[in-house]
Amino acid sequence: MLETIKSVFNQTFSNYEVIVVNDASTDNSLEIVKSINDKRVRIIEHHKNRGLSATRNTGISNAKNEFIAFLDADDCWDIGFLEKIKELIIKNPKEHVFGTFYKEVINGKLFTPKVNVPNKKAGTSWVIDDFFALNKRNLIITQSCLVVKKIAFKSIGGYAEGITFAEDIEFYIRCFNMFNLVYAFQPFHFQKKDVMFSITNSSITEKEYPLLDKFLGKSDSTDSFINHNLYCFCRRFKNENEIKKMKFYRKKINKRKLTLIKLMLIYLPQPLYLALLKLKKIMLRFGLNPTSY
Repeated sequence: MLETIKSVFNQTFSNYEVIVVNDASTDNSLEIVKSINDKRVRIIEHHKNRGLSATRNTGISNAKNEFIAFLDADDCWDIGFLEKIKELIIKNPKEHVFGTFYKEVINGKLFTPKVNVPNKKAGTSWVIDDFFALNKRNLIITQSCLVVKKIAFKSIGGYAEGITFAEDIEFYIRCFNMFNLVYAFQPFHFQKKDVMFSITNSSITEKEYPLLDKFLGKSDSTDSFINHNLYCFCRRFKNENEIKKMKFYRKKINKRKLTLIKLMLIYLPQPLYLALLKLKKIMLRFGLNPTSY
């Protein structure tokens, strides 16, 4: 939490307000924030835990400025993130949504996600008019490297508060069917990412997943994006050995939208599949991150 806050105050661009929404936390994060002596910080408290979507909506509704950036706890920004976003806004004044690339931190090691953007575009910026066509592998953005013009939420709507897993995916479908993304293919966000292998508690599998099916038919690229995420849901349940739920999502997938390796993984016998997960865990320790994406 402290590292996250520091990454905000270390920004080269400093004309901003910081809204911290305390979603009835039970750790010492609130005390850490209260110890910060800076007039730009505002704390808003939920008296009971309402979840990530409600927390974001609270921040949005209370924001005083024209543009809203998101930063989840434990994630960090590079010092030039807000400066880069300012540059994108100035160059594209008619656009509403802005974002950058990112890197993942897994087990303390830094990884560059494999995304569907040519390496030759590294360091460049452009307007993406079909977000979904570039997001059939790892996402090219995270929620913590996204900035949205506040007025855009009147058209998009806020985050769906009944959803407790993959809230960002549901939001992206609504957002990028309406707006372009002004994008800098440079990493300005560091996302701490847990690798799901075998989780002993049921917190992940009991979450409320979005009903992505209702968005099918908007475009071929949107359909491909939805099928990719249904595949991700399927894999997550298979990781947890929740075979019934895995099969539920597997039935929803349009198999023609998946690559051969993705199909093999969701149909692979469970003992062999779990063995592959153990192998991946070993490879991550050596800085290797094999992926089906």
